[in-house]
Amino acid sequence: MNKIDKWNEDTGKVIKKTLTSLAEGVTGVAAADRKDLALSVGHIFQSLRKGQFLSRFGEEWDSYREKGRIKDDYLGTEQHRSCFQELLDFLDNDSPDEIRFEVMKKVFLVAASESTSDRDSLMPYQFLRLCRGMSSGEVIVLNTTYRIAKSEQPPDFTGAHQWLDAIAKESGLGHPALVEIHEERLIEKHLLSRRLHGDRSGVALKPHFRLTSLGLELCDYIASYDSISE
Repeated sequence: MNKIDKWNEDTGKVIKKTLTSLAEGVTGVAAADRKDLALSVGHIFQSLRKGQFLSRFGEEWDSYREKGRIKDDYLGTEQHRSCFQELLDFLDNDSPDEIRFEVMKKVFLVAASESTSDRDSLMPYQFLRLCRGMSSGEVIVLNTTYRIAKSEQPPDFTGAHQWLDAIAKESGLGHPALVEIHEERLIEKHLLSRRLHGDRSGVALKPHFRLTSLGLELCDYIASYDSISE
């Protein structure tokens, strides 16, 4: 995926150029020798997925621009440059999946709309970096924790096993042990609070069902996408 040479160029045009490059790359691989093609099936599939994700983002971006939700002069800001490059690098260098792409897209569009943070804020880029560094399972656990925290009557208990059971059931992950794997990584990222006591048996649910202030702010930011997309 090409780097952005002119940062003041319209983002929609950059997306279209990138999609063209992806299509040319896939076509080139498809025209290669059978032996080379056999080695490139994964490359073709990954390129197609990148193209699908980027195309969806481009359509939504153009829609926001047409509705005036993204100002023309926002394109020249450092926040836009940094966030757009982070999104492109994610698509280019990672193995993007639907769940992580969606949260990164939401953070970017919320930032671009300037409805939750201003263009001088450092947080949108930091949020993008956090989302990019999470696995899809971590995103699911974090989002599920947020949903429960925002529910009218969040559960009230002190056992870690009860928290794991609640997240496993609500998220659809099913296995508390699987939730625990993602829990540990979210704790390392300071998005969930650590367990209590020496035997790690207890948890402090209040005030946000174990979300740290950083975890809560990130989830609030992502959730604000719903208000700008209506």
